[in-house]
This record gives sequence, structure tokens and C-alpha cells, in this order.
Amino acid sequence: MEPIKRKVGELASKYEREFHGCSQAVIRAFQETLQLGDDTLFKASGSLVGGMYSGLTCGALTGGLLVLGLKTGRIRMEEGIEGLLEAFDPAQRLVKWFLEEYGTTSCKELTGTDWFDVNQVMLFLRSPEKLEKCVERVGKTAEKVAELLEELGKL
Repeated sequence: MEPIKRKVGELASKYEREFHGCSQAVIRAFQETLQLGDDTLFKASGSLVGGMYSGLTCGALTGGLLVLGLKTGRIRMEEGIEGLLEAFDPAQRLVKWFLEEYGTTSCKELTGTDWFDVNQVMLFLRSPEKLEKCVERVGKTAEKVAELLEELGKL
């Protein structure tokens, strides 16, 4: 497990550092490591970057939740509520961990950036210190997702 945990963490951090896009960095790291999902998921997850381009929930977290959902979520609507239950606990555990680790899930609070203000977004993108904090968050979140999947026997 440790090699997979380390690999997804390193890949997610690398992608965030080199290309940006927190949610996509987490997803692509798992896609490449576990052959998970497809380009449609990767493309769609771009709308989660920067807390859904609005400073809301951190994209590293939402990307991690999508990975958990791919491995634990229901396949058909007809599975009903019961089909949702397998994803419930790991999703909540990831969110609780994130809150304990960072104190908030808000991208605006984590980055100090008002994502509705283009000038603030540009300042954020030009701040190596702020960007490096996101790189660290992305990597650690990917590692936590791998840990949760391992506990579930889903790696």
C-alpha cells in the first residue's frame, strides 16, 4: 500500500505544481496509478478547481471524493439508498480528516483568495508560497484517499 499511497501523493503534487488544477491533479494521479475512470471524468472535474471557481469546497477534497465515489459508489439508480451507503463512511472520513488537518474545506479560506475577483486570482497564481500550500494539500489528500481505499480493500 505504501508505494501506491506515495505514488499518488507524489503524482498529484507534481501535477498541481506543474499544471495547476487541484481536483484534476488528484483524479489524474489515481487514473494513472490505478487505471481508474476516463478522460470524461478528468475533463468534468476541471469545473471543481478553485472551489468550483468560486472559493467554495477545496478542489483537492472534491477530487478525492470523486475518486472514492468511483471505487465505492453505486452503478445504477435502481440500487436506491442502499447503493449509496458504501460510499457514505469513506466520504465522511475524508471530509473529517480534511477539516482536522486544515480547519476548513473552504478554498477561499485556505488560499485567502476571492475567486470572484480576477485581480486576487492573478495574485494567487503569482504567489509561489500560496501555490506550494495547495501542492502540499493536493498530495496529502491523494495519500489519504489511497489510505481509505486500502482500508476498504479497494486498491
